[in-house]
Amino acid sequence: MNTILASALVGLISVTAMATPERLDLAGRWRFALDPDDVGLRENWQSRPLPGRVRLPGTLPAQGIGDPISTNTPWTGGIVDRSWFEAPEYAPYRQPGQVKVPFWLQPDRYYAGAAWYQRSFRVPGQWAGRWIRLHLERPHWETRVWLDNRLLGTNRSLSTPHLYDLGFLQSGSYTLTVQVDNRRIVDIGENSHGISDHTQGNWNGIVGRIELEVLPPVWIEEIRVYPEVSTRSARVQLTVTNPAGGSFEGQLTLRAGGPATHRHRSCCWCVSRGRSQRSSPPLRWGRMCRCGTSFNRP
Repeated sequence: MNTILASALVGLISVTAMATPERLDLAGRWRFALDPDDVGLRENWQSRPLPGRVRLPGTLPAQGIGDPISTNTPWTGGIVDRSWFEAPEYAPYRQPGQVKVPFWLQPDRYYAGAAWYQRSFRVPGQWAGRWIRLHLERPHWETRVWLDNRLLGTNRSLSTPHLYDLGFLQSGSYTLTVQVDNRRIVDIGENSHGISDHTQGNWNGIVGRIELEVLPPVWIEEIRVYPEVSTRSARVQLTVTNPAGGSFEGQLTLRAGGPATHRHRSCCWCVSRGRSQRSSPPLRWGRMCRCGTSFNRP
């Protein structure tokens, strides 16, 4: 009951000053290089232009990049039945250039390892005093990101976007370099559906949104609503980010309801550097709020 009510309340509550970031789309042609021997980190590939070209968002197999499929392709996934490797009736499908595997959907090319992606972008003067964040919606798998020659960090999520804070930047040209490694970075099992060739395939690349988010110097990072059915009220918990340093004072206003009737509550909030979390006093609906379930909606 509480969870369903919370989702209903989210639709009723609006918070002023919610950040709507400006965005710079980074889709298009990127510089590119494969790194099957893992020499890129040692040789500081982020500090020099990469020689190849590739389109992002996209995957390497879809663009014909990788090794030809063979009987020695290092698939990600267990193969129990060995008859395809040994039985004479499958011999025509084991010949170079004619390989056809029966285990899963077969890509034209296969690559598991580190690949490097790179492109330049320009920060305009109107971005001064704005916080810049890189948004990679769906890399596979581990990413490591540099801004020029400065390492920003790494991320191994298989289920959420990889976010990297570039910070406050002066106007001018910059270079982003992203290393993507689709080997089994964490041993979650060779047949895990998040990485296995049985399911989605073990591809290297970045799909979905690839963009820079341009945020204000202070913004609301997260909103959570906690309903209290017995009192027909809700408490709103917010996380505010202030990366610039110094204190920031503002007024937080919560409103709930429709055009005919509404409730609102305001409070002052002083935010120091970093992330600050605060819960509002209860916002009460009284009889205007009716409880319901997915089977019995109000």
